[in-house]
Amino acid sequence: MAQAETYDINALKVCPTPVLDACSERMVCVECGKKVRFFCYQCLRPVSALEGKIPQIRLPFKLDVVKHEGEKDGKSTALHAKVMAPEDVEIIAYSANCLDDVDVERTALLFPGPDATNIADMDPASFDKVIVIDGTWRQAKGMLHHCQKLRQMRKVTVNPRRTKFWRYQNFDDSYMATIEAIYFLYRDSVSSGYNGEYDALMYFFKYFYDFIQSEYAARPEKSFHNKHQKGYIAYETAVPSTSLRQTKSSVVPEANYDFDDLDLDLAFQAPLDDQQDEA
Repeated sequence: MAQAETYDINALKVCPTPVLDACSERMVCVECGKKVRFFCYQCLRPVSALEGKIPQIRLPFKLDVVKHEGEKDGKSTALHAKVMAPEDVEIIAYSANCLDDVDVERTALLFPGPDATNIADMDPASFDKVIVIDGTWRQAKGMLHHCQKLRQMRKVTVNPRRTKFWRYQNFDDSYMATIEAIYFLYRDSVSSGYNGEYDALMYFFKYFYDFIQSEYAARPEKSFHNKHQKGYIAYETAVPSTSLRQTKSSVVPEANYDFDDLDLDLAFQAPLDDQQDEA
């Protein structure tokens, strides 16, 4: 397996912080009535204050996200893809027959392994759609084991990168967040001359990455889990926040597995009546 490369998240041609920082209050979703921030994770559309202000893009091939029932909406980065490319992305709840109508001859599965073909080497005319599994690695492997349709699909993969995900996982840093894998699926499909066409897929991810960098740069005494990749917080280059968020506790934890004492998931997506479940 090729060694995972470091990618420059600051080279993305998106600038979400001014837009999303201006949307400081939760708003009622016009479709379901829930109070959410930025976008509704059930209806998968931006709040009214952000309509027309965040990028909306088209993708060169369709994407279906098959979501494990155990993957919490408020922690799913895959949902970002539907918000940014609503015409080309579908979110499907996993079930025994959720893929009955899928043509396995024209559909590929994004899943790493020795039998996977790099998306850069795939003939674009040989497939119409790619399926991505949204869940933990254990859940994803279980879905693949139990779903014959998934096993019948050709597997595709991307060049390995070191994740920028803030939530520590019990794997090495080549295991990317789902939205990172989706982004590089499209980026790596461009043979030459990539010019940021699909960077918007990382819009929300970059916002929270920058948010974490700023918060921790302003609190250099704060610790986090020592299994995060070395130098995850770029203290030398991150711009310290000037308006620190109130944390869950005034006690600085010895180890913070996923930076959740900043209530990142709650700030991002959990509706008010679900806050206790997401904490």
